[in-house]
Amino acid sequence: MKLHHVAVAVVLGIAPAIPAGAETFSLEQATAHALAHNPNLLAVREQTHAAGARTEAASGARLPELGLSYSVSRSNNPLEAFANKLNTRRVTAADFEPARVNHPETESMYATSLALRLPLYAGGKLSADLANAAETEKHARLQYTRARELVTFQVLEAYLRLQAAREGLTIADDALKSAQEHARTTAQLAREGRIVVSDKLTAEVSLAAHQAQREQAATRLGRARDRLKLVMGLPLDSAIDILPLALDDAPATVRHLAEAETAALARRKDLEGLRALAAAAQARVKGAQAAHKPKVDVITSGNWYDKNFDAADNSWSVMGVARLDLYAGGRHTADVAARQAEARELEHRVRAYEQTVREEVRSAFDARREAQTRYGLARAVVAQARDSVRLVKERYGQGRTILIDLLQAERALVEARSEALASGVALRTNEAALALAEGTFEATEAKP
Repeated sequence: MKLHHVAVAVVLGIAPAIPAGAETFSLEQATAHALAHNPNLLAVREQTHAAGARTEAASGARLPELGLSYSVSRSNNPLEAFANKLNTRRVTAADFEPARVNHPETESMYATSLALRLPLYAGGKLSADLANAAETEKHARLQYTRARELVTFQVLEAYLRLQAAREGLTIADDALKSAQEHARTTAQLAREGRIVVSDKLTAEVSLAAHQAQREQAATRLGRARDRLKLVMGLPLDSAIDILPLALDDAPATVRHLAEAETAALARRKDLEGLRALAAAAQARVKGAQAAHKPKVDVITSGNWYDKNFDAADNSWSVMGVARLDLYAGGRHTADVAARQAEARELEHRVRAYEQTVREEVRSAFDARREAQTRYGLARAVVAQARDSVRLVKERYGQGRTILIDLLQAERALVEARSEALASGVALRTNEAALALAEGTFEATEAKP
C-alpha cells in the first residue's frame, strides 16, 4: 500500500508558530530518521546479525578442523623417558638393559603436533544444526522486516497525531477567541443595561470552559510531539516541527475482507517468521535424534619431538574414529521427547497466530470502514455548522434570539470541526493499519 497525497481537499486550521530553532520534518524524513535511529529497531537488527553469525558457526562445524599444539616436559618416568627416545629415534641396544629401563635419567621432552580432524558422519546432527540456525536466522530477518514496518506505521501514526493535535489547538484557539468576544460584548451590554445579567454570566461560564479546553489541547500537542520524537529516536528535549495537515479528497481503497485475510496469511512477515521457528524446532528434533546414531571422524596428524623441529624426528598418523553411545541413562531419549514437544508447541502457536492475524485484519477492516463513514458525514456537517453559526449570529445581532442559542451553535461547530479532524486522521491511520495487518505495508512506502 502506498500513501500518496494526490489532491489536497481539506486543510484544517493554521499551524501555530514553529518552535525556535526547530528542524522541520516531512513524514518521509521522519520515517527515514526513525528507521536509522530508533533504538528498539536497532536492537532487533543486532539480533539479526547474531543469528547470521550463528548460522556461519553451524556451517563451519561441517568443515575440517586444523589444530596446532606444543608441549615441553621433563620426567624420569620409565615409560615416558623410553618413549621420548623412541620418538626422537635415539634408542640404542644399551637402552634395553633392565637397569637403564627401570631407572632412566631425567629426559626433556618436546612435542609439536599439527592435527587435522574431518567429521565424516554425525548421525545428521551437523545438517540439523545448520538447518536450525538457518531457520532461526530467517525468523530474525523476517522479524526485523516486520519491525521496520511497525516503526514506519508508528511514525505515521505519531506524525498524524501531532498534526491533529496542532489543528485541534487551532480549533480551540478559534473557539476561545469567540468566547472572549462574547464575554467582552456581554459585559459592555450589561453595564449599559441592554441585556440581562444572566447573559453576561453565561458568556463568562462559556469563556472559562473554552479556556480549559484550550489548555487540554495544548497539553495534547506537547504529548503528541514527545511521542513522535520518541518513535523517531530523538532526544525528548530536541525541537522539531512538522508540515501542516492535509487530508486526501480521494475515497479510501475498496478491498474485500476475504482478499485481505488471504493476503495477510500469505504476506505477514511475523507469521512467516513464526513458521520459520517451527521449522527450526523440527530441525532440533533431528539433531537430538542424532545422539542415537554413530559418529565417525578421520584424524590425521604430523608430530615433531625435537625443540629444533629436526626433520629426522617427525612422524605422521592417520586414523578413523567411530563412537556410539550405547547407554546414557535415558538422557538422549528424554532430549528427543522434549524437542518433539517444543516442535508441537510451535505448530500450535502458528495455528493460533494465523487466527490472530485474521482477527487483526477484520478489526482494521471495520475500523477503516467506520472512519470512512464518519469522515464523509463530518465534512458535510462542518459546512452546515458554519452556516448555522452565521445565521444565528445574525439573528442574535438583530435581537431575535438569545445568547445561549449562539453559544450552542458555536459549540456545534467546534464539535463538527473536531469530528472532521478526528475522523479524517482516523481514516488515514486505519488505511495504513489495514495494510499493516495485511502485510502489504512496506517500510519505504510512508509518504508526506
